[in-house]
Amino acid sequence: MLGFNFKNKNFLGIDIGTSSLKIVELEMKGDKPRLVNYAWIKIGDKNVGDKNNDNDSEFFKIILPKYLKRIIQESKFKSKNAYIAIPAFGGLITLIELPNMPDEDIEQAVKFEATKYIPTSLDEVVLSWEIIKGESQAKEKKTKPEVKNKIRILLVVASKSKINAYEKVVREVGLIPAGIEIENLAMINSLIGKDKGRFIIVDIGASVCNIIYVERGVLKINRNIDAGGFDLTDTIAKSLGISEKRAEEMKISEKSFFSKESSIKFPNLESIAEEIARILATILKEDPNIHIDALILSGGTANLQGIDNFFQTKLNMKTVIGNPFSRVEYDSELESVIDKIKAQFSVAVGLALMGINTNKS
Repeated sequence: MLGFNFKNKNFLGIDIGTSSLKIVELEMKGDKPRLVNYAWIKIGDKNVGDKNNDNDSEFFKIILPKYLKRIIQESKFKSKNAYIAIPAFGGLITLIELPNMPDEDIEQAVKFEATKYIPTSLDEVVLSWEIIKGESQAKEKKTKPEVKNKIRILLVVASKSKINAYEKVVREVGLIPAGIEIENLAMINSLIGKDKGRFIIVDIGASVCNIIYVERGVLKINRNIDAGGFDLTDTIAKSLGISEKRAEEMKISEKSFFSKESSIKFPNLESIAEEIARILATILKEDPNIHIDALILSGGTANLQGIDNFFQTKLNMKTVIGNPFSRVEYDSELESVIDKIKAQFSVAVGLALMGINTNKS
């Protein structure tokens, strides 16, 4: 977590996506997180949140503050302390190994190692790191004696200018930037938590797909490819000779485009499946006996009817729609609503949960 600590009971998780804003407010109710409020809003056409927007663009200066202010005012959130996500393509997450050394020497060693991965000065980035301990490392030590004298570290790097841009927007709408995290780590927090299995998260956003391999709670592989919901809409529109607006309506309906009767092919989904297969091949090359517990779908495109069966058939792997609210209490009357929106809120819920975990006494 790149951020600060505040002793509070309510926390906002703000997910600034390429096509929408999602906010979740959680509170500590006894010893469990509980859903207080949630909201989402579209932020314009498919070019508005383009990943190539820089920190001084119209998106950061005008569009994002406008929509963020509107959603805050209309939804009446109680908390002012906001945990924000930086897109996966806006930062770096990697595992590094260092020789075993005294704690006081680790920070300098991490900084030295980080220069191998960062094409800019360390003065221009924020480094966050933690030593990876636990079951997976213990297992490796049994089979690979040479790692006994090494420590494994999860390194997270983000641009200072990018962090400052997000913090500035949050402050402009009257919120306090309590912490900033890369979205992939927030998703792991909400979808996997402390589960000790092996999972692949496939987060299909509007324009980018994040593929994350997590082993016993540790991010091991992280890939981003240019494929998302906008491509699906475009494929449907061109295949059926209809407008993009109509194609989008059909995409979010109960209609399945993966039935035997459907003739539509989705090249971007094929590309995602191929990338997952390559990741699986890499994993199995290291250990042919590894079993992946599940492929977890996230993002708005996960709501596409039949998409879970598409990946399950294509990859011969158990595939489920992720539910970030499974670790959160909420009123029972919200069950049907939560079931419809859960795939879009993985990042926002994960951020709010980080607020709770960071501020536990």
